[in-house]
Amino acid sequence: MKKYILPVVLLALLAGCGKVKVSEVDSHIEIVSGTASSTTKEVTTSETGTTTDDDDKKTTTTKKTGEKISGTTTTAAKATGRVVTRASGGNSTVHGTTRVVPTAPRTSSRTTTSASSTQQPTTEPATYDHKDYSSVTFDFKSDKPDKIEVIRPYSDGKSRSCQTLSVDTAEIKEKLEKNSNKTINDFLEKADYDGDGYPDLFVKEKEDELNTSGKYFKYDPEKGKYESWEELNALKYEIKKDTASNRLIVLDKKEDKIEYEKKSFEWNAQNKLVLREYIHQYTSNGDILIDYINYDENGTEISRETRDSEGNLVGENTQPTSEEPNEE
Repeated sequence: MKKYILPVVLLALLAGCGKVKVSEVDSHIEIVSGTASSTTKEVTTSETGTTTDDDDKKTTTTKKTGEKISGTTTTAAKATGRVVTRASGGNSTVHGTTRVVPTAPRTSSRTTTSASSTQQPTTEPATYDHKDYSSVTFDFKSDKPDKIEVIRPYSDGKSRSCQTLSVDTAEIKEKLEKNSNKTINDFLEKADYDGDGYPDLFVKEKEDELNTSGKYFKYDPEKGKYESWEELNALKYEIKKDTASNRLIVLDKKEDKIEYEKKSFEWNAQNKLVLREYIHQYTSNGDILIDYINYDENGTEISRETRDSEGNLVGENTQPTSEEPNEE
């Protein structure tokens, strides 16, 4: 029994002095992308206590408090990558050289589809043959006063309005409402007034037994549309084309079935509308007289005469004069 007393007493003295038992364990760490070697010391602490029982027997108890390194400070040297680790409670120091392992860039599996890759192929807009006037129709709508729609089929097989003409539609609508047998075509006159091979348009705005007035529109085969015609609109009244003379005949200012004015026009070499003949029928002292005035292709008067209703010459033929007929 005595042989155990001395070791126990020494152990108790050591415990009282707070001695720490240090065990050295070499460990080696390897990294696949590069080897980082270091030697560490594992520090083990323990507590030893002595108890005395009633028989004056002393019992020593040792409690292992754990394996830890407290108060660790790490310093990295930029140039060499050397890491120094110091642990309190002992002189263990770890020396080692490390190298930086690059971090692999993060990849994304998200797929972005641009709008251009999913966009449908662009199709050509529907159009029509500008030179084909045969299928042109006309109509007007109540919500568009003083407007006439020009309708024609397009290349996609659908008919739609391609143009709107500005005209006075008040009388046209009134007559259509009173007579269901009439259509808008009863107020439209299609004729090739300038001889270019394409029919132009006259819209009858005001119509009575003596006079018909309206608006003229010239057809442009290059644009496929009707354009307001200033030259013919200046004449104001309805024009009839004389196929024999190729002249445009205008019955102007009919006061009654006897008195009237008639004008004949031609297109000259400069494509200008020129007055070629003026006829004025009127009554004088109960007799019906008719004045005939002729003009050359430049609009200059070349002859003038007056005849009765039977065609007999009244007076003498006059010499050419620069006086223009009264067009009011």
